[in-house]
Amino acid sequence: MGIEWFILYFVWGVTAISLFFIPQARLREASISYLFLLFVSWFAGLLVVELNLIKYPVRELASVNKTSFTFEFFVYPVIGIFFNLFYPENRSRLLRFLYSSAICTGIIIPEVIIERYTDLIEYVHWTWYVSWISVFATLSLLRLFYSWFFKLGQEKDNIYIEDT
Repeated sequence: MGIEWFILYFVWGVTAISLFFIPQARLREASISYLFLLFVSWFAGLLVVELNLIKYPVRELASVNKTSFTFEFFVYPVIGIFFNLFYPENRSRLLRFLYSSAICTGIIIPEVIIERYTDLIEYVHWTWYVSWISVFATLSLLRLFYSWFFKLGQEKDNIYIEDT
């Protein structure tokens, strides 16, 4: 087993264990975050791979899919869960921007190291800052959807309470 497979197993293990740290009371929020970001990242990941911008030489399900199943299907959507659950909602715009930037940077630094020293990812017509921008954009999109979805749910709950 090469270093690539060790990294994949390690990342799967750490990500699976992190799911136990989701508060029970917020599982609905976590589910919505996971499913939305899964949809966005899966689509974007497939698009990037099909346009030959990134390659994943070592990957799971290699005969089925050219993208990184681990990152697009599991790791990144789980990161999105924690991004939303701990988002500094009632803080300044600067602090919210810094929070989002820190999460993006925390994702991209390991990606750059993995790209440089392993065969898990290979930038073809891609750079680290394009990854950073795409992660920032998808997390921002996730936050917009999350805010809209749960605001809409609160409005419906308030209407129901007033009617009874």
